[in-house]
Amino acid sequence: MKNKSVCIVLVSFVFLGCTKTITIREPEARTIYYEEPVQSYEISTPPSEVSYSRVDPVVVSPVAQEEPFNIKPLEAFDKIQENLDVLILDVRNPNEIPQDGKIPNSVMIPLPYLAQKLNRLDKSKTIIVYCHTGNRSVEATKLLRSNGFNAINMIGGIEAWKRAHLSVVWK
Repeated sequence: MKNKSVCIVLVSFVFLGCTKTITIREPEARTIYYEEPVQSYEISTPPSEVSYSRVDPVVVSPVAQEEPFNIKPLEAFDKIQENLDVLILDVRNPNEIPQDGKIPNSVMIPLPYLAQKLNRLDKSKTIIVYCHTGNRSVEATKLLRSNGFNAINMIGGIEAWKRAHLSVVWK
């Protein structure tokens, strides 16, 4: 079957005296995502080869399943509540706590000292990393992961945690 390009032209769309022509074209190829419980696959197929009644999955390249890099504050809170093997790591500077508070039971190691203090952290625990707004925690998460830790960055930092109305302490 030949590869056809579908073209729909809408003419004379009038809004406040303006005339617009909108052209919508079918893409040359479609990306189809097929997921299994253990692995995900990405398949790129020309439109003429796509069966709309049934798509047979073809293994192209498996996507590795691992702990996500980012986590939202409410997801982090749930993970903390249901799992004792979670460490909350605050990578801000100590002078930021009086202004913003901190997550209860979190451990503080400022980002500039983290590389020197990796031996103080337990590799068997999941480490949820946060800072003020999420920039320093991204760097800390990368550093921890590159050293074999199961680290997850909390998006938005303590500011997002507080916007989600989750508890904060000022000790």
